[in-house]
Amino acid sequence: MKIQNNQDKDDFLIIPNPIYDVVFRYLMQDYDSALIILSTLIGEDIKKLDFQPLTHAIKKTEEQNITQSERLINNRFEKEKKKILLDNSLSDIDKQIKISEITIKDPVTNEDIKLFHLDFVAVIEKEDGEIEQVMIELQKVAVETDIFRFKQYIAENFQKKRKVKIIDPDTGQEIVEEYPYRLIPIFILNFEIEYEITDLMIRTRQINTGIFTGKQLNKKNKFIDNLSYEIYVVQLPYLNQIDKSLLEDDEYRSKLYALLKLFDQESKKEDNEYRLRLFRKIFPKFLDRIIQRLQTADIDNPDLEKQMQAEDNYLKPLLRRDNKISWLLMNKKQTEKELENTTEKLKKELKVSKEKDKALGEKDKALGEHKKIIFQFAKTLKNNGETTEEIQKQTNLSKEEIEKL
Repeated sequence: MKIQNNQDKDDFLIIPNPIYDVVFRYLMQDYDSALIILSTLIGEDIKKLDFQPLTHAIKKTEEQNITQSERLINNRFEKEKKKILLDNSLSDIDKQIKISEITIKDPVTNEDIKLFHLDFVAVIEKEDGEIEQVMIELQKVAVETDIFRFKQYIAENFQKKRKVKIIDPDTGQEIVEEYPYRLIPIFILNFEIEYEITDLMIRTRQINTGIFTGKQLNKKNKFIDNLSYEIYVVQLPYLNQIDKSLLEDDEYRSKLYALLKLFDQESKKEDNEYRLRLFRKIFPKFLDRIIQRLQTADIDNPDLEKQMQAEDNYLKPLLRRDNKISWLLMNKKQTEKELENTTEKLKKELKVSKEKDKALGEKDKALGEHKKIIFQFAKTLKNNGETTEEIQKQTNLSKEEIEKL
C-alpha cells in the first residue's frame, strides 16, 4: 500500500482547482505565472506585464446553511433598496442602476463579494522586432451566464488610453499624445458556446476588405486597428476531445493544450471536487512555475476550500446582479431617451386636453348667452300677447319654459 501511495505521488499532481476564482486569482498574482499563461494563450512574446487594478475574489466565509445566507443577503438588499427608492434626487433609471449596484456581502465577514476580472497592460515583441503595447482583458467563467457584463468590461477598456511620446515634425519638440490600446479580450469558459467545430479555443480576427475592389488590407491602419479587437475564447469542455495528432509539430498548439490541461474538470478527485488529480508527465517544463504556484496556494490560504465553497454559494446571485448592472448601464441613454419622449408626449396630450376644455368652456359660455337672448325675446313676445304656439315656432322653446316666463 505504501508503494502505491508513493507511486501515485510520483506519477500524479494534486492541485487546487483553478476554475475557482480564489485559486486563479492567487495564480495570476504571481508575475512569472501570469506572463507564461498570457503568452501561451495568445501565442505572442510578452516582454513585460503591468497589472491593472484587480477586482476582488470571493471573501472568506464560514460554513453555514445556504438558505440562511440567502435570507441575510435578501434582508440587507431590501433595506438598501428602500433607501434608494425614497431618494427623490434620483431619476427612475438611476434608481434602477443604484439598486442593481447594491453589493452582496458575506454574512459572516460583512465584506463585499465581487466577481473576478483581470486587466493587464502587456508589452509584446512582434516577429519583425516591432514593440507594441496592448491591453489584455482576462475573464474566467465557471458557469454559463449572459454576456452583458462582458460587453460592459470591453466598453470600459476601450475608453482607456496610453501615452506615447512623439517628435513634432514641424518644431522638433517632444510631445505626448494619447492613443487607445489594442485590446485583446480572453475568455476561459467552463461551458460550450458552439457546436459546429467543437474546438478547444476559438480566435476571431478582423479581415479588412475593400467592398468594391474585393482586396484585403494587409498593412496596419491606425484608424481601423484602434476601433477593432480580436477575441480568444476557450471552451474547456472540449479539452479531452482534441485529436492529439493536431499537436504534433505545432509548438503553439502543444503549449496551449498543456496549459489548459491544468483546468481539466474531468480530472476532479473523486473524494474532493475542489482538487484536480493530473498525470504529471504530460506537463512540459515551461509550466513548472505555474504548477509550483498552484501547489503553494494552500500554504498562503489556509482556508482555501472554505473560500471555494463560498463561491459555489454566491456565484449565481453575483452573476445576475452584474449582468443587470451592465445591461442598465449600456441601455441607460436609450432608456432615459424613451422616458423623455414619453414625458414629452404626455405633456403634449395634456396641452391638447386643456385647449379642448377651454374651447368647450367658451362654447358653453356662448350657448348660455344665446339662450339668455332667446328667453328675453320669448318674454317680449309673451308680453305683447303672442300665443304659446306662436312663441314656440319663433324660439323653439318648450311649453314649460314659456309658461315659466
